[in-house]
Amino acid sequence: MNNHLTLELKTPEGNLGESIQAIWYAKAHLAGEQWLACDGATGVIFPVTGEVLLDDESLAHPYAFQQTSTHASKLSFSKGAQFCGIRFNPTVLPELKRNDHPLIATPSLCAIAEGLQDNASLAAFVALISRHFTNNKNINQSNKHSKHLIRNLIELTPLETAYQLAPLSQRQLERQVKEQCGVTPKYFERIYRVKLAKQAIKDNPEMSFAAIALECGFADQPHLIKEFKAIMHITPAKYRRLLKDSQTKQTKLILR
Repeated sequence: MNNHLTLELKTPEGNLGESIQAIWYAKAHLAGEQWLACDGATGVIFPVTGEVLLDDESLAHPYAFQQTSTHASKLSFSKGAQFCGIRFNPTVLPELKRNDHPLIATPSLCAIAEGLQDNASLAAFVALISRHFTNNKNINQSNKHSKHLIRNLIELTPLETAYQLAPLSQRQLERQVKEQCGVTPKYFERIYRVKLAKQAIKDNPEMSFAAIALECGFADQPHLIKEFKAIMHITPAKYRRLLKDSQTKQTKLILR
């Protein structure tokens, strides 16, 4: 996330990977804040020690659901805070709820939170989640068309083409995605285009914004700036400066 935090992250495979895109553990060395980009996904955050706030709202123990956001969210934390999270793939959380999946049952989530009080680490967190995630063969069926559409959008397939590749009508897909994610396919397209631009800025520090706009499917540089600021709450130029400042601080620490 940033120099204030140590972040450990696992990308699950198998049954867990079908529903969960990331499991993470963070520990704050200093008080700070970080903007989290929206990606159309949902999650559960477990505050373990210290204070953790999302969009200036304190996250209460033992856990808090993170709903789909249409813009970046501000995560704030106190010095010494420890917190963990599950990040579900888009469309998955409503399906888990419909199937009364054991992972998101209140007793299971409370048991995970209690286990973290005894041992707050990524390995312990993954073990606690896996214990409650037994069999998912009956889930992710009614949302398979939505997932396929979103997967195409993640790969920057144009929205109209993504509709044509799906077996359902555009209206059916729009309704399903909106019901399951809270945002429209069109908004997903915007989210992932900005996400790609964010990665391009990180990977290519000297690349012009005009070139990044062209590479990431924006009409032009002003379109990139407008969309980036709307979703990330920061301009591409400021994001690039923050990355450079972070790298400079890390270099100074290495040289000491």
